[in-house]
Amino acid sequence: MTTGAVILAAGHKSSTTSFQPMLPVGDTTAVKRIIITLQRAGVEPVVVITGDRGEELEKHISKMRVVCLRNAEYATTQLFDSICMGLNYIEDLCDRVLVMPTKVPLLLSETIEKIMESEAPLCCPVYEGRRGHPVMIAADWIPKILNYQGEYGLRSFLREPEADVVLEEIPVDDRGIIQAVETDEDCAMALSGNHGKLPLHSRMSLYLECDEVFFGPGIAQFLSLIDHTGSMQTACKQMHMSYSKGWKIMKTAERELGYPLLITQSGGAEGGFSQMTPKTKDFLNRFLQMEQEMNSHASRLFEKYFGDER
Repeated sequence: MTTGAVILAAGHKSSTTSFQPMLPVGDTTAVKRIIITLQRAGVEPVVVITGDRGEELEKHISKMRVVCLRNAEYATTQLFDSICMGLNYIEDLCDRVLVMPTKVPLLLSETIEKIMESEAPLCCPVYEGRRGHPVMIAADWIPKILNYQGEYGLRSFLREPEADVVLEEIPVDDRGIIQAVETDEDCAMALSGNHGKLPLHSRMSLYLECDEVFFGPGIAQFLSLIDHTGSMQTACKQMHMSYSKGWKIMKTAERELGYPLLITQSGGAEGGFSQMTPKTKDFLNRFLQMEQEMNSHASRLFEKYFGDER
């Protein structure tokens, strides 16, 4: 069962002067820490909804294998609008989705893993009787949420008795699910006692080569974005690289593999588009599956050699 995530970082009517997603937490930032935590738990894809200072934020996380969606109307819309933007995008890409803001960057990957063990269509973690983030939503519940017209958005939906909503509560020993980090003062408190530092963990990357390295995490993200957006130009923009660099990366891979990776159409009455060939989709899927299996083995090896260091 695949689990994706929608991270809310658009900045709807923030009452703080700090730009919360990029507040320092340990040696990283709030938004990066959440992405790392989710990815360590095997969550894929991760969609980040941006808005306020969108260009800056998207560049900040452009190499982290996430999809960024810009809510240009963030200043005049509600948080629920950003939630719906993310859910609408991710609906067909995974079996269930975690929805959370960037203000709780201290939650643990072990908590995410425990939530993912649940088979409930709707669930959330609970710490000492208090519900926290994230909420996990089964994909078949997404249309109901997208059609919901309640006054207070997702929170109201989850408490709607007429919709037969049953939100399973999962007890966790993780204060991070309720500990908001929204100001510089919050950051200082988070760092006290070394709580803001990410625990030791392993990080491995898979690369393929023939005469030279031509395929790795970067081009895998690039192809996934092209597949999601239907545009090589948009994928380049989301990864904050020039179109010429994207074209060069693609041509190098095609030369090493010996076949074209994309089907492209320029302009015309229906507009231009780019999409992966069936052969490319198969190649990318096998790469991602090998990467996932490799990381699974790496986690076991990490526990064997460094488990006592955490």
